Amino acid sequence: MVDPRGGSEPLGRRIVEVPVDLEQFELRDSRSQFIAYVPKGSVARGEALVKGDGENGVTPCRACHAPDLKGGGPIPRIAGRSPSYVVRQLYDMKSGARAGAASAIMRPIAEKLSTDDMIAVASYLATLGP
Repeated sequence: MVDPRGGSEPLGRRIVEVPVDLEQFELRDSRSQFIAYVPKGSVARGEALVKGDGENGVTPCRACHAPDLKGGGPIPRIAGRSPSYVVRQLYDMKSGARAGAASAIMRPIAEKLSTDDMIAVASYLATLGP
């Protein structure tokens, strides 16, 4: 939650997601919206990685997740997802914690991503419409 009295601290290498309306969130309203604070520059860096323009040689996401990144068939939508969710999924695929058939396809791609790469990709994807 954002403290109404203000204050700040360095974000560092993390993503912080908070509800836009705390009361709505506490009532467990399914329409609650969140705002994500991400490291400076991560959205632009993430866009380059998603498009395959990054320095690590990662396959462009659109190669499997469709040009609009909204997936199709068994391939999931990644556009507009929560950045915390995306990082968690990528980390689990990289570490082997997710071991299903779809995860096996993603594992070689996720293995090339550093934690900073994952944060950047997630930051960019969150800016897109679902």
